[in-house]
Amino acid sequence: MELVDFLALYWLLIKFITYFTVVILFISGIDDFFIDIFYWLRRFYRLIFIRTIYPPLPVEKLLQKEEVPLALMIPAWDEAVVIEKMLKNTLKTFQYTNLHLFVGTYPNDLSTQEKVDNVVKLFQNVHKVINKIPGPTTKADCLNNIIDSIFTYEKENQMEFKCFSYHDAEDIVHPLELKLANYLIERKDLIQIPVVPLTKNWWNFNAGHYQDEFAETGSKDMVVRETLSGYIPSSGVATSFSRRAIFTLSKINGGIVFNTKSLTEDYDIGYRLLNEGLKLIFVRFSVRVKKEVTNIFGNKKEIEVKEYIVSKGYFPTGFNQAIRQKSRWIVGIVFQGYRDIGWPKGIGLKYMLYRDRKAIFTHFANLLAYVVMFNLIYLSLSNYLNDMAWSFPDFIPKESWIWTLIYANGIFMLSRFFHRFLFVLKTYGVFQAFLSIPRLFWGNIINMLALFRALKQYNVANKKDEKVAWDKTDHEFPDEIEEVKIL
Repeated sequence: MELVDFLALYWLLIKFITYFTVVILFISGIDDFFIDIFYWLRRFYRLIFIRTIYPPLPVEKLLQKEEVPLALMIPAWDEAVVIEKMLKNTLKTFQYTNLHLFVGTYPNDLSTQEKVDNVVKLFQNVHKVINKIPGPTTKADCLNNIIDSIFTYEKENQMEFKCFSYHDAEDIVHPLELKLANYLIERKDLIQIPVVPLTKNWWNFNAGHYQDEFAETGSKDMVVRETLSGYIPSSGVATSFSRRAIFTLSKINGGIVFNTKSLTEDYDIGYRLLNEGLKLIFVRFSVRVKKEVTNIFGNKKEIEVKEYIVSKGYFPTGFNQAIRQKSRWIVGIVFQGYRDIGWPKGIGLKYMLYRDRKAIFTHFANLLAYVVMFNLIYLSLSNYLNDMAWSFPDFIPKESWIWTLIYANGIFMLSRFFHRFLFVLKTYGVFQAFLSIPRLFWGNIINMLALFRALKQYNVANKKDEKVAWDKTDHEFPDEIEEVKIL
């Protein structure tokens, strides 16, 4: 075969890849576009028919509600850098009196134990739990040990906790989070509030793309998910459970509360509770606060703003760290989620599980789309710079149906840009909103590489018939926390 034959075969392959990619992205685009439209219809309906009948709940209702005994669980493997600061800030911040903190540590992690001991000496409602086996185990295993310790504490003190919440060792809590849980816990069994990632440097796209994804998911996708399926996966932080939920999970998991076979036990929890007929809710609750801000001239002033009750925290800033964390999510949600949950009854629930699992196709399609794009750019530049360059028949015939899909995908992409910009704007401001557009492409690259790593992890674990290792990322906690005054 001559060189021209190899070139012809190469471009034929690129053509097939183009058709495959356009079709996959079109199917995914229809799905995302439907969620967008449904969100706005739901919002319009609630504005016209719901808000007029049921006005927003005043914050005074949260503050007046009698506090139930509440246990806050914090798993901490290799968290010596952040755990002491986190615990002290949490105790200082939460406007909740009837509270006990249970911190899960490991027998082979003495540095973390030492930091926890420093706090235990100062606060009687902070309790150190030492895991039964050395770490690292899974987060679920650590939480199960904490639960056992809580039950022991209840027996020794002849009392019962009515609400169980959990946070990670790097979380920055909101003052009214537990007040909100306390208000809802009699009627709801799983309560999830939004998670807001933070970043120190605007130019760090690794951390920044988390902001964009969580802003859109927490503002739009989660509320649509709740409406269509009732299925609210826990975010792994800032989740509260009723006592009934804890004992239900223990019953269906054979005596343990959290599923140790999954790297994303938080995702698994929501489905298990929904399947047992318990009630789940995703709560976006806003309050008026006063906070101190600094203008461009360095002058400080106090302003009144509306903010949501959320959990904040720093996400991975390194490229490899982000890939590791995303691959863990893919293993737990896509592969282990399919293995453990399958396709249950209910079209709304099936649809939401499809949306969670389609990443295995869309991340790969995005990679192929980049391959096609670079090839087409090269082909166009070659023909532009050299009139004598070898040319082939139209890459995509002008009358081809594929052009219809390409135009539709262009509309879907504009919708993605618009909604990503809008929700980042509401959460982080106009500067971050503009950055969210290039970060969308950067996030695609991270997601692609995370998919390949997840495939390798899961395949290796299956061949060796062993659990996928808990690949925990490093955490950080700020030295100073912005203080707000609830109005």
